[in-house]
Amino acid sequence: MHSIAYDEIHDEIIVPHPIAQAILIFDGGANGEVAPKRIIQGPKTLLRDSERLAVDAVHDEIFVPSQGNSVLVFDRKAEGNVAPLRILQGPDTRLGASTTAVDPVRDLLIVGGGGRSDARLLIFDRTAQGNAKPQAVIGGPKSGMTGISGPIAVYPPTGKILVNVRGESGELVSEEAFTGVWSVEDNGDVPPQWTIGGPHGRLRQPRGVTVDPKNKNIIISDKYLNAVLTYHFPEIF
Repeated sequence: MHSIAYDEIHDEIIVPHPIAQAILIFDGGANGEVAPKRIIQGPKTLLRDSERLAVDAVHDEIFVPSQGNSVLVFDRKAEGNVAPLRILQGPDTRLGASTTAVDPVRDLLIVGGGGRSDARLLIFDRTAQGNAKPQAVIGGPKSGMTGISGPIAVYPPTGKILVNVRGESGELVSEEAFTGVWSVEDNGDVPPQWTIGGPHGRLRQPRGVTVDPKNKNIIISDKYLNAVLTYHFPEIF
């Protein structure tokens, strides 16, 4: 698995399983070799190579990028061989979807994806479906997005988006890799408001990123360092 989400409202752990083409839901207190409490799996789901997901616990929905060109939306309580509630897909979406995050406060869906030359963040209405155009697109030379590395995170109270970026060279392991902070209000080729890492910084291959609002920290996992790093970053809270 390349992603994991925690639903703090319903105390559930949600995990995508790309090999089994499934979404596994566990109790938050699950421990040891325990079966999922629910599994979303089967041909009706349209799940294909889905490595990451985001959960919107406020609106009871799960958002899953699929095959790089669509986002499937499921009822959080769904189980078995069920069809998505909505599908976001089509040429006008500009999707190169590999990762998602949801801002339930502003009703926004943030989708990250694209290759080294066109990595970008696409911002949609949370309920967008079909061939919908994004409300905003963040990307370009000034943004420094040469490749989005792993899941993204959003902190809804302030509308900040946290993105792991490979660095200027776009290499998988780089001293220029960083975690950038943008706003859901950004649009176009705009630089990040803040960065962690960068040239000769500690990060080399950042993958996971999340926030700890209670302590005003950002937590980043790095695949190359085989480490989890915690940074005190009160500016985004």
